[in-house]
Amino acid sequence: MPLDRRQLLRNSALIGVSAAFSPGLLAQTTQAPPTRYPDEAWQVLDDRFKPYYLFNTPLERHWSGGLWLEGPAWNAVGRYAVFSDIPRARQMRWDEMTGQVSVLREGVGHSNGNAFDHHGRLVACEHSPARVVRYEWDGTTTVLASRYQGKRLNAPNDLVILPNDGVIFTDPGYGAHVDYEGEKRALEIKPAIYYVDDTLDTPKLLSDELGKPNGIALSGDGRTLYASDTAPSHFPDRPATVSRWALSQDGQSLSNRETLVSSKDAETYDGITLDQDDNLWAATSGGKGHDGVSIFSPNGDRIGRILLPEVCANLCFVGEHRNRLLMAASRSIYTLYTGTRGV
Repeated sequence: MPLDRRQLLRNSALIGVSAAFSPGLLAQTTQAPPTRYPDEAWQVLDDRFKPYYLFNTPLERHWSGGLWLEGPAWNAVGRYAVFSDIPRARQMRWDEMTGQVSVLREGVGHSNGNAFDHHGRLVACEHSPARVVRYEWDGTTTVLASRYQGKRLNAPNDLVILPNDGVIFTDPGYGAHVDYEGEKRALEIKPAIYYVDDTLDTPKLLSDELGKPNGIALSGDGRTLYASDTAPSHFPDRPATVSRWALSQDGQSLSNRETLVSSKDAETYDGITLDQDDNLWAATSGGKGHDGVSIFSPNGDRIGRILLPEVCANLCFVGEHRNRLLMAASRSIYTLYTGTRGV
């Protein structure tokens, strides 16, 4: 039987009331629960950390689709960061403006550490084939280093770019220990730190003092080089450390090594970066209460932590003011605003 206009309006109103009070519909919310302030990710261990701690900034997880994420590098012109999903042999792109993550390149040799040189070209450490490469503006790839004294590099890991666009990189060999992150094979040379530039046919050895030289960072004035040593992974009797050296003006020699941090517990330090006050921010693993980021003062005292629900592998400062810390942590990408700026 057809409905007249009055019946149709009455039935429509009843349907609206029923929907408004339906428990099932009320439960369907797309909003995340509010974040507690201050965010519990922050851990202030020393008053010296207070200037860098922002009580009203939340820890944000932007993406969690990786297998093992590493090597973030910030591109200030494009307002994006590049990072590596090593097992998938992909370079990924995180867009600051949208927060979206997309694939930048595939089949990139299980690349790990990334950095942009002063011409805006991306330089990357690859595990397999073991080499350091630069992506040119015309789309070609330049191999900067692949062998030392006629032998294959182990698996270049992380790098820094010097003012002359010379590259200092670490070569611990993790990508040669298991097929998951490269190609399993015996190491042909001792793990070491090297320098290379366009004028050299083979990299120059800077130091082979560390058991597993891993993360690397450069001070703001370019005079001091920092490197982490994840030695406990293969040398259980050695502590995890972060060392620093005086770097020569041409970047081709190191001197006066000093152990800045030496782990007294189960912690290991991977990727590292520095802020404008020479505090060291180190990607940290060690279990609950340790995983995340450890912050050390210039004299090596631990002054704070950023706790994550995953192991953190590497990190860098991003954003217009370089005051936002981006963390590559196991499967996820996190950011957190800070009260300092990266160098």
